[in-house]
Amino acid sequence: DKFKALLPSLETGFMVHNEFRDFYKFSFQFNRQGTHKTLEKDLVIMLAPMILKDRLPEERMSSFVEFLNQTTDKSYDRITLDQWMSFYDFSKECPNLNEYDEESSAWPVLIDDFVDYATGMQM
Repeated sequence: DKFKALLPSLETGFMVHNEFRDFYKFSFQFNRQGTHKTLEKDLVIMLAPMILKDRLPEERMSSFVEFLNQTTDKSYDRITLDQWMSFYDFSKECPNLNEYDEESSAWPVLIDDFVDYATGMQM
């Protein structure tokens, strides 16, 4: 909530890619509860679109939020820093999900599952 209160006045458009990536990482760490090393899925669903607004295509962000809302996989009830960072990096490196090759990739399984979900929606 404290982070959300700051966001309306926060303008990140001036940050270059590496600066924004550092800010994106900080936003994860800032929102952790106590000694937890993960964020609850519901917090990620709320936080990621606010932070990534104008940084990722709306379609990518909305399909990721929908994937998180729809998944029943308990391993995604909490999101790790690696998964958080990987979603941003993956979205920058792979703008076309149809060109994603799961066999030759080294992304976390969350990304594989998201791509399967998102490309299944397109059919």
